[in-house]
Order: sequence, then C-alpha cells, then structure tokens
Amino acid sequence: MRKLAIFSVLLAIVAAPVYAVDGTLGFDLVPGNPVFDAVGVVVDADSDIDTAVSVNNGEQFSTLVRLNGTNDLLGVTFDFSFDNSVLNVVSVRETRMDLDFSGDKSFIELNAIVGFFLDEFSMGGDAAVNKFSFSYNDGTADITTSPGILIDLDGDGTLGFVDLSDYINEFLDEFENNDVPFWTEVAAKRTGFNESVEVFDLVSDINGSGVASDNTIVLLRRPETAAAGFGFDGDAILLEVVFRAVAAGSSDLTFQDASAINENFTDINTDIEPFAPANVLTSTVTVN
Repeated sequence: MRKLAIFSVLLAIVAAPVYAVDGTLGFDLVPGNPVFDAVGVVVDADSDIDTAVSVNNGEQFSTLVRLNGTNDLLGVTFDFSFDNSVLNVVSVRETRMDLDFSGDKSFIELNAIVGFFLDEFSMGGDAAVNKFSFSYNDGTADITTSPGILIDLDGDGTLGFVDLSDYINEFLDEFENNDVPFWTEVAAKRTGFNESVEVFDLVSDINGSGVASDNTIVLLRRPETAAAGFGFDGDAILLEVVFRAVAAGSSDLTFQDASAINENFTDINTDIEPFAPANVLTSTVTVN
C-alpha cells in the first residue's frame, strides 16, 4: 500500500484510458559510458543489459537500472533485493538535489546549496537540512519549499562536506556532459516545464535489509498539458546503483513489484501496470 500512496501523491493528473507497459527492466552490470553529447543527444553505445559480472572482494562498481524499449513512460516503481552478506549499496541516485524538480541541476541550485553550507560554517552552525529552503518560479508562480531531504545524501540530517563535494562533482560532470543521462534529464531538455520526482530509501535501510523498497520516479504532467506525446520513448536509464563487494560469494539482483504507468494515466487504482515476468531480468554478481 505504500507504493500506491506514493503514486497517489505524485500523480494528480487527468487523461485518457491506459494500456500495457512496454520495455525490459534490468540491472546493467557493465553499463558502458552513456552521456549527453554537446547538443544534448544521448550517446549510449553499450545500452544492452549485461546481467553477469565478476568482481573482487572489496571492489566498488557502478550499475544502471535500465528500462529498454519503453514507450509513453510516465512513471515507474519497483523494489530490488540482493544478498547483503555479499554486497552493500554505496549510493542510489537519479538526479541528486534537484531542488526545483526540473529533472536536471542548475547553477542557481548549486549556488543556493553552497551558500547555505558556507553560511552555516561561518556562523558555527550545524548545517541541519531542516533549516534549508529554496525559492524558484515554475512558470506559474514563485514557490518556496524546504527540501532538506534533497540535500541530505547520507540521511544524517545535515549537509556535510562529503554531501557537498558529491553534489559539486556531479554538477561539474553534468556541465561537461560526462554524467549519466537519466530519462528525466532527457525529458527536462524538452520545450516547456517537465518536472519530475524521485523517491527511494536511505542507503542504511537498504543495506540493513538487503531490499530497496518503492524506488519511484515519475514525470509530472500539468493538467493543461496534453497527454499524447508527453511520456518517454526509447531506452530509459532509471537509476545508478553503486555497490561494494563485502565478501566472496554470489548475489542475484532481483526485482519485485515492478510496475509502470504511461502517459495515458487516469486512475491510481486501475492504471498501474505490472511488468510481465519475461520482461524483468535477474542479474548476478560473483565476488571472488
């Protein structure tokens, strides 16, 4: 029921009848180097989903959750599990610290976060994220939010130097077209307003249970925006998950409760479509 609650909050939209979800969902264990080129086109020469990899104990490695061959995608949600005696999650991300829900990051957002950190440091503050607020105009009005959780990468309640450093590095990578082109960032490059929201668990909770519950990413379509053509088509990069091998052995990466909605969403109770079992892949990590 938590999954339905998340969708209910994020999807206040009205449209036409829905149809089945397309695409193959899987952990790509050898993800290549997908990036935007200089004009904003995705370059992804290794977009197939590689479902097996061998790593050494203690090694850290990046994976991508991909949904290849999708059409009209508006939102997706899933759980994933792994053997936490063999692997631990280091980080889970889509577009981190997206303060205005635009799908990408801007210098204005970076400046606000750095300014908050420096102000707290100069005044001897604790940089508690519940002190942070951000104002922006979404095209209809000025909005001020207090999105502290969005600047708290490790979930400890404060904006620490490690959080700040990770965000700056990600901003620079995106600025130089070296960052992962997540599907919401592709949508953000379209004309008009293309807000999106992401929800996933704290890393400490994921590692404690070996389950990441209710990973949810949704494009937000305004009621006055036509449904037709609003969704995402193609190969969608949903998340980057960085793992660390913590013991020799083997761990499957499996999905549970994987569902999606397309641009024709109407009703939260009837229009969440589960993926067919054949379209949900299991990947296997072997730790030497």
